[in-house]
This record gives sequence, structure tokens and C-alpha cells, in this order.
Amino acid sequence: MVKYLIITYYIEVKLLDLSILLMSIGIFLIIISFFFKNSSKKIEQDVEELSISIFQETNNLKRRLKIVEEELLLEPEFQVKSKSSIPPKGQDPKVHQVMQAVQQAAQSSKVGQTTAPAKPIHQIIISQVLELNKQGLSVADISIRSNLTEEQVRQVIANGGR
Repeated sequence: MVKYLIITYYIEVKLLDLSILLMSIGIFLIIISFFFKNSSKKIEQDVEELSISIFQETNNLKRRLKIVEEELLLEPEFQVKSKSSIPPKGQDPKVHQVMQAVQQAAQSSKVGQTTAPAKPIHQIIISQVLELNKQGLSVADISIRSNLTEEQVRQVIANGGR
């Protein structure tokens, strides 16, 4: 019986030591966890910034696409020709093709406008010219993008769209 009590006491002491050891390790780990930064907040912030930038880029592309669509609707003889040159680095070939076609249409419309009588300028084109002017584009660039002569662009800017 004494042997049994000694063995039981020895087991209880070892279990007590083991529980104290486990508890001290747990407390130590809790204290260490306070010193580590929470990386999930940084990841959440990065994802939020990324989603905002994607949203802004999407809106910017939609706005540009709307301008191109308006130009296409105003030019009924508009035809996209095959690629005549390689697009610049970083630019989508389709975008390059559309830009070339718009520039060709602008040049052809300028040739036609020199002999044709002056037509009233559509309000969409006027607002586009004013917006491009606000963005700091030159009169020549605005003329190409809006299919107007440089003189017409100057008149629209001078009149403020009236």
C-alpha cells in the first residue's frame, strides 16, 4: 500500500509539474503575441487600395470608351482599316487600331470641311472640346480628336461653348 501511495504521489507531482510547464508556455506565447504586428490589417488596407484603383481605372476606361463611341456615332462613314503599324509598347492593339481610325477620320473630315460650308457643331463635340481644353491639350490635338478644324476649336474655346 505504501508503494502505491508513493507511485501515486510521484505521478501527481509529475502531472502538476507538467501542467505548470504547459501553463507557463501558454502565458509566454500570449505575451509574445502582443509584440507581433497584425498583418491582416495591412493586407485589408492593400486590398482596399487595389479595389479603389481598379474602380477608378474602370471608370476612366468607360469614359474614354464613351467618347470614342460618340465619335463613331457622329462619323457615319467611319471604317476601321487593317493595321498599318505596330502599336506602341504597353498599348492594346485594338485601342491602337481605333485611335488610328479616329485620326484618319479626323484628317479626312478636315479635307472635306475645307470645301463644305460651315455646319453647326453638335453639343457633344462642344463639351468634348471644352473638356479636352481643360485637360491641357493643344488646339491641334483637340482638332484631331474632335474632327473639327483648328479655327472651329479656337471659336468653341473662345465662346466657352455658347
